[in-house]
Amino acid sequence: MKKFLVISDMHIPVRMANLPDEVLDYLKDYDGVIGLGDYVDLDTVILLEKLSKEFYGVHGNMDYPDVKEHLPFSKMLLIEGVTIGMCHGWGAPWDLKERLLKLFKEKPKVILFGHTHEPEDTMKAGVRFLNPGSLAEGSYGVLIIDGGEVKFELKKL
Repeated sequence: MKKFLVISDMHIPVRMANLPDEVLDYLKDYDGVIGLGDYVDLDTVILLEKLSKEFYGVHGNMDYPDVKEHLPFSKMLLIEGVTIGMCHGWGAPWDLKERLLKLFKEKPKVILFGHTHEPEDTMKAGVRFLNPGSLAEGSYGVLIIDGGEVKFELKKL
C-alpha cells in the first residue's frame, strides 16, 4: 500500500505566505507528495522535494519560469500497477477533461489535475479524474493505492 499527499494551487507567495504547518508536519506519514502545479515559487518546490520521501510534480500555468524549467508540464506514473497521468491543466475549465485525455498517448487509469480550484472525483471515458482543489483555499487530497485499488479522500485544512 502507498499513501500520497496530493496538493495543487498553493500560489505561494501570492495567496499563501508559505506551506501550512499542518501539511509540513504530516509529510512523514505519507510515502510521498504529488504536486499538481501553481506552487508559483521554486523555493516551495525545493522544500517539498527535500521534506518528502518521494516527490512527483508538474508545473502549472501560474508558476514562475524557474519552476517551469524545473518540473515537466505532464508526467506519467506507475504505482503498484496503477497508471496515473499528472497535469496541472490549462485554459477554460469546461472541456479540460477532454484536453487532458488527449494529452496522454496511453490512457491512464487515473488523471490527477489541478487548475480549477474545485475538488473533484469523477469518471469520464473510463478514466478516473481526481482534483484535490486548491491548497490556498484549504483543500487537499490523500491518494491511497493498495493492490491496484485506488482510494481518494478529499480533506480540508
